[in-house]
Amino acid sequence: MKKAIAGLLFLMFVSAIVLSEIDDYYGSWIFFLLGTTMVVVGYLFKGVKDATLCFWTGILIMAVTFTAANISSDIYREAAMAEQG
Repeated sequence: MKKAIAGLLFLMFVSAIVLSEIDDYYGSWIFFLLGTTMVVVGYLFKGVKDATLCFWTGILIMAVTFTAANISSDIYREAAMAEQG
């Protein structure tokens, strides 16, 4: 893959980690955006050396981020219901 795209993905990864430490909400969105970008780049560059790894890593990041967001929202909802009564 091209070095500029790899650099952009690395920069997105670092910013996602930093934002996750500062604010979980924006960090999870950046991780989801990173996964989506990796899937698109992996699809566009299919046949290139690292494109398959990029594609499946992006799918994994998207799945983990989506699952974690749903689990945390369910926990929050249950806690709010318990407080109400």
